[in-house]
Amino acid sequence: MPQRETIDSGEELFGDDNRDKEEEFLQPVDINATKDELIKALEHCQLALGRILAENRGLRQSNSELQATSTSKRRRREKGDNQLGYEQHIGPLARRFLFTNETWVRTSDFRKDRPELFSNAEDRFANNNMYSRAVTAALFDSIPEKYHSLLDYTEYRHFAKDFIAELGNARSSMINSVRGVIASILSSAGHSVNNKILGSANADRSKDKVLLGLLRFPEDNKSKLFAPILFPQGKKRLEYIFTSQIVLEIHRVMVHGQSSLGENSKPDPKANGTKYGISEATDHSIALAGTLARFLVSADKLWASKGAITEINWEDNYRTYRKLLTSNPDAPSIKNIFRTFNKHVFAGVPKTAGNTNEVDEDDDVEDEINAAMHRLAFGDFDDDRDESDGNGEVLGDDSNVHIDVPVRDWQPIAGPSHLRQVRFADGPPHIQEYVADQDENSDDERPRRSSRRAGSQANGRGKGPA
Repeated sequence: MPQRETIDSGEELFGDDNRDKEEEFLQPVDINATKDELIKALEHCQLALGRILAENRGLRQSNSELQATSTSKRRRREKGDNQLGYEQHIGPLARRFLFTNETWVRTSDFRKDRPELFSNAEDRFANNNMYSRAVTAALFDSIPEKYHSLLDYTEYRHFAKDFIAELGNARSSMINSVRGVIASILSSAGHSVNNKILGSANADRSKDKVLLGLLRFPEDNKSKLFAPILFPQGKKRLEYIFTSQIVLEIHRVMVHGQSSLGENSKPDPKANGTKYGISEATDHSIALAGTLARFLVSADKLWASKGAITEINWEDNYRTYRKLLTSNPDAPSIKNIFRTFNKHVFAGVPKTAGNTNEVDEDDDVEDEINAAMHRLAFGDFDDDRDESDGNGEVLGDDSNVHIDVPVRDWQPIAGPSHLRQVRFADGPPHIQEYVADQDENSDDERPRRSSRRAGSQANGRGKGPA
């Protein structure tokens, strides 16, 4: 076998002449090549491999040096702008953002400049880009000005990634807080569920009949956007959406902590509402509570933007709920939804500064959303009301009425729960479901008339990214 040439210098490794010589002999070997030709081709392959390995080591070293230089310059620039040290503040900033602005944020929402629009403008739902721009505006409005330059993701990726991670931690903390009392909340609303199924994130909830009944109506074969858990007594009346006792109490725990469910209890001074000056319900907080209510009784174990088990697009559902609540904010039905939350969740709270595995999609879901928005805006509720409901005047004026709303004396999860009647003066006229059908034996309902579709008269749905 011919003696293989040795390489004594870098010039032989990286020189153009050597490279050209190798390329000449690195062509495919003919199938009828002789032994000498095969040996010669092997020699050149070995030489080429040695050159490539050496070149790769040099490039890796150069890349490491460039990265070190770039990081050093970036940190010196940040330090010169007095922007280092955000790490100790980013956690509270993300938690505040969760409870006052948005549930999910993406790296694409971090931009160099604040868009020229209001963060809560109705046009945020026009398309994904508009929604993202609204989130960007909210980030600029909620994060201190000294950190605004860090919101440019193209320049400071670490800030966006840290913020998103802390936002995820805040969601997990909120979920754990509500999960600790969700069995008791359901029990007080008349739903008996095994504590172990609800209290553990990893429990199998996919076959529990009670939970399935909260996620879909009897005529449905999959989870619904407008699920029974969102309505008082599980009856689908859109004028009452989100005002079920379950969603109201989940909202209260989100804002004021677990102990706020007890009789004559006051908000925990360390709870989110106190820390962040939350003193009234918003379209964000109501949509968050409604989405969280469905998630906690679903089969999903982690609250990602899209459920790994149910494949429900939680982020899109949350955005749709917000769109529903902002479609016509001056409509009496919408005002009464907010009034109900403020009465139940913030009553007595001082103003402060500061098979469920199936996809939740339906061919008719867009029409259903459009019809819901139209009906909430224009009070077209008669078609879904029982004929025995009286005069059907659901959207009355803001006259004074007294509504008896059951509020639970909170007990430990393992113990019983008790109801007391609290009389709300000046309560919203649309929350009659709390006092309707109190007789447990009166389950019969009269046939309902078919509902009209109003999708063509309302705006389209604002779909968010998965």
